[in-house]
Amino acid sequence: MPTTEWINKYKAIKDKLVCKIDLDAYFTEKVIGNMMVAVLDMGVVRFPTGTIFACDPLVELEDARPYFQTIPAGNYPVKICVVPSEQYGDRYACVKIVVSDKKPVRCELGMVGNEDLDEELEDGEYFGFDVDAGMGCIADIQLQKAFQVYWAKQLEENPDIDPYNDLFCDLLEENAKTHPKYQRKGGDWLLWTVPGTDCDLPIFASGWGDGVYPVYFGYDTENKVCGVYIHFIDITEAYEE
Repeated sequence: MPTTEWINKYKAIKDKLVCKIDLDAYFTEKVIGNMMVAVLDMGVVRFPTGTIFACDPLVELEDARPYFQTIPAGNYPVKICVVPSEQYGDRYACVKIVVSDKKPVRCELGMVGNEDLDEELEDGEYFGFDVDAGMGCIADIQLQKAFQVYWAKQLEENPDIDPYNDLFCDLLEENAKTHPKYQRKGGDWLLWTVPGTDCDLPIFASGWGDGVYPVYFGYDTENKVCGVYIHFIDITEAYEE
Protein backbone atom coordinates (compact mmCIF):
# COMPACT_ATOMS: atom_id res chain seq x y z
CA MET A 1 0.00 0.00 0.00
CA PRO A 2 1.17 3.56 -0.66
CA THR A 3 2.55 5.50 2.31
CA THR A 4 0.67 8.44 3.77
CA GLU A 5 3.40 10.76 2.50
CA TRP A 6 3.02 9.38 -1.03
CA ILE A 7 -0.78 9.70 -0.93
CA ASN A 8 -0.54 13.35 0.14
CA LYS A 9 1.86 14.11 -2.72
CA TYR A 10 -0.42 12.27 -5.14
CA LYS A 11 -3.48 14.28 -4.07
CA ALA A 12 -1.56 17.50 -4.76
CA ILE A 13 -0.84 16.57 -8.39
CA LYS A 14 -3.79 14.25 -9.10
CA ASP A 15 -5.61 16.69 -11.37
CA LYS A 16 -2.52 17.03 -13.59
CA LEU A 17 -2.63 13.30 -14.34
CA VAL A 18 -6.13 13.02 -15.79
CA CYS A 19 -6.40 11.88 -19.39
CA LYS A 20 -7.18 14.70 -21.82
CA ILE A 21 -8.26 12.32 -24.60
CA ASP A 22 -11.77 10.87 -24.86
CA LEU A 23 -10.70 7.23 -24.67
CA ASP A 24 -14.26 5.96 -24.63
CA ALA A 25 -14.72 7.41 -28.13
CA TYR A 26 -12.23 4.81 -29.32
CA PHE A 27 -14.95 2.24 -28.63
CA THR A 28 -18.05 4.17 -29.71
CA GLU A 29 -16.97 6.10 -32.82
CA LYS A 30 -16.18 4.78 -36.29
CA VAL A 31 -13.56 7.42 -37.06
CA ILE A 32 -10.94 9.00 -34.78
CA GLY A 33 -9.02 11.88 -36.32
CA ASN A 34 -8.71 10.81 -39.95
CA MET A 35 -8.55 7.06 -39.30
CA MET A 36 -11.24 4.41 -39.36
CA VAL A 37 -11.33 2.33 -36.17
CA ALA A 38 -12.86 -1.00 -35.24
CA VAL A 39 -13.54 -2.87 -32.01
CA LEU A 40 -12.31 -6.39 -31.34
CA ASP A 41 -14.09 -8.31 -28.56
CA MET A 42 -11.73 -10.57 -26.59
CA GLY A 43 -14.48 -12.08 -24.45
CA VAL A 44 -15.49 -11.91 -20.80
CA VAL A 45 -12.72 -11.93 -18.20
CA ARG A 46 -12.99 -12.72 -14.48
CA PHE A 47 -11.82 -10.11 -11.98
CA PRO A 48 -12.63 -11.90 -8.70
CA THR A 49 -11.02 -9.38 -6.33
CA GLY A 50 -11.16 -6.16 -8.37
CA THR A 51 -7.51 -5.43 -7.59
CA ILE A 52 -5.83 -5.32 -10.98
CA PHE A 53 -2.44 -4.91 -12.57
CA ALA A 54 -1.06 -4.35 -16.07
CA CYS A 55 2.32 -5.32 -17.45
CA ASP A 56 4.28 -6.96 -20.25
CA PRO A 57 3.23 -10.61 -19.67
CA LEU A 58 6.44 -11.92 -21.19
CA VAL A 59 8.59 -9.99 -18.72
CA GLU A 60 6.83 -9.00 -15.48
CA LEU A 61 3.80 -11.23 -15.05
CA GLU A 62 5.05 -12.62 -11.74
CA ASP A 63 6.20 -9.32 -10.27
CA ALA A 64 4.00 -6.44 -11.47
CA ARG A 65 2.49 -4.31 -8.72
CA PRO A 66 -1.29 -3.75 -8.67
CA TYR A 67 -2.93 -0.34 -8.92
CA PHE A 68 -4.23 1.16 -5.71
CA GLN A 69 -7.40 2.10 -7.62
CA THR A 70 -9.74 -0.88 -7.90
CA ILE A 71 -12.85 -2.01 -9.77
CA PRO A 72 -15.86 -3.89 -8.37
CA ALA A 73 -15.20 -7.63 -8.38
CA GLY A 74 -16.99 -9.27 -11.31
CA ASN A 75 -16.84 -10.62 -14.85
CA TYR A 76 -16.38 -7.98 -17.55
CA PRO A 77 -15.90 -7.84 -21.33
CA VAL A 78 -12.45 -6.81 -22.51
CA LYS A 79 -12.31 -5.03 -25.87
CA ILE A 80 -9.59 -3.68 -28.15
CA CYS A 81 -9.78 -0.58 -30.33
CA VAL A 82 -8.02 -1.43 -33.59
CA VAL A 83 -6.74 0.97 -36.25
CA PRO A 84 -6.83 -1.08 -39.48
CA SER A 85 -4.20 0.04 -41.98
CA GLU A 86 -2.52 -1.58 -44.97
CA GLN A 87 0.38 0.84 -44.65
CA TYR A 88 1.09 0.46 -40.91
CA GLY A 89 -0.60 -2.85 -40.15
CA ASP A 90 -3.57 -3.34 -37.85
CA ARG A 91 -2.52 -1.58 -34.65
CA TYR A 92 -4.12 -1.91 -31.22
CA ALA A 93 -4.67 1.63 -29.95
CA CYS A 94 -6.49 1.01 -26.69
CA VAL A 95 -7.78 -1.84 -24.53
CA LYS A 96 -10.86 -1.45 -22.33
CA ILE A 97 -12.33 -3.37 -19.41
CA VAL A 98 -16.04 -2.61 -19.75
CA VAL A 99 -17.18 -2.32 -16.12
CA SER A 100 -20.52 -0.68 -16.98
CA ASP A 101 -22.31 0.96 -19.91
CA LYS A 102 -21.92 4.42 -18.38
CA LYS A 103 -19.70 7.02 -20.09
CA PRO A 104 -16.75 8.30 -18.08
CA VAL A 105 -16.69 11.99 -17.18
CA ARG A 106 -13.04 11.78 -16.09
CA CYS A 107 -10.20 9.30 -16.52
CA GLU A 108 -7.77 9.03 -13.63
CA LEU A 109 -4.24 7.71 -14.20
CA GLY A 110 -3.70 4.28 -12.66
CA MET A 111 -1.01 4.40 -9.96
CA VAL A 112 0.73 1.62 -8.04
CA GLY A 113 1.92 3.76 -5.15
CA ASN A 114 5.69 3.82 -5.63
CA GLU A 115 6.00 6.38 -8.44
CA ASP A 116 8.46 9.23 -7.92
CA LEU A 117 6.10 12.14 -7.37
CA ASP A 118 8.95 14.55 -6.79
CA GLU A 119 9.75 14.22 -10.47
CA GLU A 120 8.28 17.16 -12.40
CA LEU A 121 6.09 15.94 -15.24
CA GLU A 122 5.88 17.91 -18.46
CA ASP A 123 2.52 18.43 -20.14
CA GLY A 124 1.40 15.17 -21.74
CA GLU A 125 3.75 12.97 -19.68
CA TYR A 126 2.45 10.16 -17.49
CA PHE A 127 3.44 7.19 -15.37
CA GLY A 128 2.90 3.79 -17.01
CA PHE A 129 4.07 0.21 -17.29
CA ASP A 130 7.07 -0.86 -19.34
CA VAL A 131 6.73 -3.06 -22.41
CA ASP A 132 9.93 -4.77 -23.55
CA ALA A 133 8.55 -7.67 -25.61
CA GLY A 134 5.78 -6.01 -27.61
CA MET A 135 2.86 -7.34 -25.55
CA GLY A 136 0.64 -6.11 -22.73
CA CYS A 137 -1.92 -7.62 -20.38
CA ILE A 138 -4.34 -6.56 -17.67
CA ALA A 139 -5.67 -8.96 -15.05
CA ASP A 140 -6.81 -9.53 -11.50
CA ILE A 141 -4.14 -9.95 -8.83
CA GLN A 142 -5.53 -13.45 -8.21
CA LEU A 143 -4.34 -14.40 -11.70
CA GLN A 144 -0.81 -13.32 -10.80
CA LYS A 145 -0.79 -15.53 -7.70
CA ALA A 146 -2.12 -18.50 -9.67
CA PHE A 147 0.49 -17.96 -12.37
CA GLN A 148 3.31 -17.80 -9.83
CA VAL A 149 2.35 -21.25 -8.54
CA TYR A 150 1.89 -22.68 -12.04
CA TRP A 151 5.12 -21.23 -13.44
CA ALA A 152 7.19 -22.38 -10.45
CA LYS A 153 6.15 -25.96 -11.22
CA GLN A 154 7.10 -25.54 -14.87
CA LEU A 155 10.53 -24.20 -13.89
CA GLU A 156 11.11 -27.18 -11.63
CA GLU A 157 10.77 -29.44 -14.66
CA ASN A 158 12.79 -27.20 -16.99
CA PRO A 159 14.71 -24.21 -15.57
CA ASP A 160 15.50 -22.86 -19.05
CA ILE A 161 11.95 -22.21 -20.24
CA ASP A 162 10.55 -18.73 -20.89
CA PRO A 163 6.93 -17.51 -21.09
CA TYR A 164 6.93 -16.69 -24.81
CA ASN A 165 8.70 -19.62 -26.46
CA ASP A 166 7.48 -22.31 -24.07
CA LEU A 167 3.99 -21.10 -23.22
CA PHE A 168 2.36 -18.36 -25.28
CA CYS A 169 3.98 -18.62 -28.73
CA ASP A 170 2.03 -21.64 -30.02
CA LEU A 171 -1.18 -20.50 -28.32
CA LEU A 172 -0.98 -17.09 -29.97
CA GLU A 173 -0.47 -18.69 -33.38
CA GLU A 174 -3.41 -21.06 -32.82
CA ASN A 175 -5.65 -18.17 -31.78
CA ALA A 176 -4.64 -16.23 -34.90
CA LYS A 177 -5.75 -19.18 -37.03
CA THR A 178 -9.08 -19.38 -35.18
CA HIS A 179 -9.65 -15.61 -35.10
CA PRO A 180 -7.60 -14.19 -38.01
CA LYS A 181 -9.25 -10.77 -38.16
CA TYR A 182 -6.92 -7.96 -37.00
CA GLN A 183 -4.11 -10.40 -36.23
CA ARG A 184 -0.76 -11.19 -37.79
CA LYS A 185 0.22 -14.79 -38.47
CA GLY A 186 2.12 -15.10 -35.18
CA GLY A 187 -0.86 -13.87 -33.19
CA ASP A 188 -1.64 -10.51 -31.59
CA TRP A 189 -4.07 -11.41 -28.83
CA LEU A 190 -5.00 -14.32 -26.60
CA LEU A 191 -7.39 -14.97 -23.71
CA TRP A 192 -5.54 -17.57 -21.64
CA THR A 193 -6.58 -19.39 -18.47
CA VAL A 194 -3.98 -20.66 -16.00
CA PRO A 195 -4.27 -24.48 -16.25
CA GLY A 196 -6.24 -26.01 -13.39
CA THR A 197 -7.76 -22.66 -12.38
CA ASP A 198 -10.43 -20.20 -13.52
CA CYS A 199 -7.99 -17.28 -13.61
CA ASP A 200 -8.08 -15.39 -16.92
CA LEU A 201 -5.26 -13.51 -18.64
CA PRO A 202 -6.04 -11.31 -21.67
CA ILE A 203 -2.84 -10.71 -23.69
CA PHE A 204 -2.55 -8.26 -26.58
CA ALA A 205 -0.03 -6.54 -28.83
CA SER A 206 1.06 -3.15 -27.53
CA GLY A 207 0.37 -0.42 -30.07
CA TRP A 208 3.63 0.37 -31.88
CA GLY A 209 5.54 -2.14 -29.71
CA ASP A 210 7.94 -1.51 -26.83
CA GLY A 211 7.48 1.59 -24.71
CA VAL A 212 5.80 2.92 -21.57
CA TYR A 213 2.01 2.92 -21.54
CA PRO A 214 -0.56 4.45 -19.15
CA VAL A 215 -3.63 2.84 -17.64
CA TYR A 216 -6.66 5.03 -16.86
CA PHE A 217 -9.64 4.40 -14.60
CA GLY A 218 -12.79 6.01 -16.00
CA TYR A 219 -15.37 7.36 -13.54
CA ASP A 220 -19.03 8.15 -14.30
CA THR A 221 -21.20 10.96 -12.95
CA GLU A 222 -21.75 8.99 -9.72
CA ASN A 223 -17.98 8.68 -9.23
CA LYS A 224 -18.09 4.95 -9.91
CA VAL A 225 -15.57 3.16 -12.13
CA CYS A 226 -17.23 2.42 -15.46
CA GLY A 227 -14.17 1.37 -17.46
CA VAL A 228 -10.43 0.82 -17.35
CA TYR A 229 -8.31 1.75 -20.37
CA ILE A 230 -4.79 0.89 -21.51
CA HIS A 231 -3.84 3.67 -23.93
CA PHE A 232 -1.31 2.57 -26.54
CA ILE A 233 -1.75 5.07 -29.38
CA ASP A 234 -3.00 8.65 -29.56
CA ILE A 235 -4.73 8.04 -32.88
CA THR A 236 -5.29 11.67 -33.85
CA GLU A 237 -1.68 12.63 -33.19
CA ALA A 238 0.00 9.47 -34.48
CA TYR A 239 -1.82 9.37 -37.81
CA GLU A 240 -2.31 13.08 -38.52
CA GLU A 241 0.21 13.07 -41.35
